[in-house]
Amino acid sequence: MANRKEVTSQVFSNQRGFYESDGQIVLKSNHSMSASDVIYSLITNKMGNETATNCLDWWCDQRSTLLVLKVIVIALCVIGSFGNLITILAIVFSNLRRNVNCILIGSLSLAGFLYCSLILSLQAVIFHRSTARMDGIFCQALGGLRYTLVGVIMVHLSVVAFYRYVNIVHLDLYHKLSSRTPLMVTILISWTLPLPLTLPPAIGKWGAFCYQSAILACTYDSQHVDHSNRYMQVTLGFIVPCIFITFCYARIGCVAYLSSKRISNWSSNASQSKALRLSAMMLCIFSIFFLGTFPYFIINVYDKEFRQPVHHLWSTIIAWVSYCLNPVVYTVMDTNFRTAYRRFLTGDCERNPMRRRESSRRSHV
Repeated sequence: MANRKEVTSQVFSNQRGFYESDGQIVLKSNHSMSASDVIYSLITNKMGNETATNCLDWWCDQRSTLLVLKVIVIALCVIGSFGNLITILAIVFSNLRRNVNCILIGSLSLAGFLYCSLILSLQAVIFHRSTARMDGIFCQALGGLRYTLVGVIMVHLSVVAFYRYVNIVHLDLYHKLSSRTPLMVTILISWTLPLPLTLPPAIGKWGAFCYQSAILACTYDSQHVDHSNRYMQVTLGFIVPCIFITFCYARIGCVAYLSSKRISNWSSNASQSKALRLSAMMLCIFSIFFLGTFPYFIINVYDKEFRQPVHHLWSTIIAWVSYCLNPVVYTVMDTNFRTAYRRFLTGDCERNPMRRRESSRRSHV
């Protein structure tokens, strides 16, 4: 009988024991696998599908926790996407589209819709795959898009607060800024202003985004780059806008209080009362956003190495919830939005072709 020659070279880099015998790849535990099975294992291992034998993260043996996270993300994705989309369509198909503040709210809702539909859906896929590695280019693009949309939402909240401020305090300036060209320029700036901070790390020029397996997310790189970009994003993209928004609404409150002292029939002034109600609604939206995102930014600065992944996860989920609550605030606090929602959902909106046909038919009768 011919002597068998064993080849003891390692097939996998993760110390899985294989050797070659009689044309088959054989496990050290004496279990055999076909060549096609080994090739498939090599491919899946390269893609990052880790098994329990070499998975070192906390979630490796927490499948039930991963399932809960996946269900939460999918639910928030559906609810947030639907709510923000309905807000956009209700504004477009009603007379709210003629109101400057509602136009800004529609642009804000578009940013929320993109975040919920794109970022949260991809995050649900990441939770489902539960991998320890991910393609670097994909994560850089996803991280750049994620933080760009967060910045866009923050800038929109600042712009809305500024328009509320000039509407109450400097009415002449408000009329100038509410014309078509300044408003379009303002919306364009709101969508592009975060790019100088989020585009460089997305292409690896100043900071970087990478996959952090500890929290199963594409976020800031914690090891190979300096953290100056992260600090700059937190400072210019969160702290400074929060201070500006707080100043605007505090000034509005002071003006309203002093005016109520001078004018006894303040409640009978319909335009001023409406402006204050809208300001109160947007203040509520900013408060929800601030309370939802403040823990996230603080934890990202405090725990740069992601050594406490649980805190990163719960703070991220709270931030996701805040992106979904805006339509609820519109419905609860504003009668015009409630009417726009109801008419759109029942098909009784201004731009409904059936309604226009019926109205034209009635006019001919």
